[in-house]
Amino acid sequence: MSPGPWTIVPVRGIAAGKTRLAAVLDAPARARLNRRLLEHTLGVVALWSGGLERCLVVSACPETRVLATRRGAVAVAETRPAAGLNAALTLAAARAAGAGASRALVLASDLPRLVPEALAVLASAAAAGRRMAIAPDSRREGTNALVLPLEAPYEFRYGEQSFARHLALAAGRGWSAAVVERAELAFDLDTPEDLAGWPGLAAPGAGAGGPG
Repeated sequence: MSPGPWTIVPVRGIAAGKTRLAAVLDAPARARLNRRLLEHTLGVVALWSGGLERCLVVSACPETRVLATRRGAVAVAETRPAAGLNAALTLAAARAAGAGASRALVLASDLPRLVPEALAVLASAAAAGRRMAIAPDSRREGTNALVLPLEAPYEFRYGEQSFARHLALAAGRGWSAAVVERAELAFDLDTPEDLAGWPGLAAPGAGAGGPG
């Protein structure tokens, strides 16, 4: 049986993230939320994978990298922050491949209902050959999680309509793609409406949906 994928968690930053929530959360509250979400994500990944030795947190934010390191993950500093998310993921994927990873699971850090079982299902969906597995957001527009092989450089296409763009890229490479739609992977905190639908953070390992 081949080893499971390495996990890559991109994080904009503790203070810089979730600016779309500025209408309902002030800067200190957003920083607390970002820290809490990252802690939750790393806790779930640790439960799923048995530790964080093969989890890379890529960020331009020093506080994020310190938090990741303290939890046992590998912190990767963005070398070109202005180049954006896709460049950061390319850097982290190359780092993982250089360390021997054959597959990567790219995971958003703003999934408050995330549980280990959802990651297990996603990883299993991409376990055979060159299959990709992708988990869209609830609008089927963005990409909240993505499993892919690392034997060749991959052009990440995060941004507007990234779900459709990642599927198109997989088709262009001849990869069959498994779409995994689970509430724990689809629900993210992007907008004030999302925040209103999430009264509290699910504990790692809790049942799907958590409180609320």
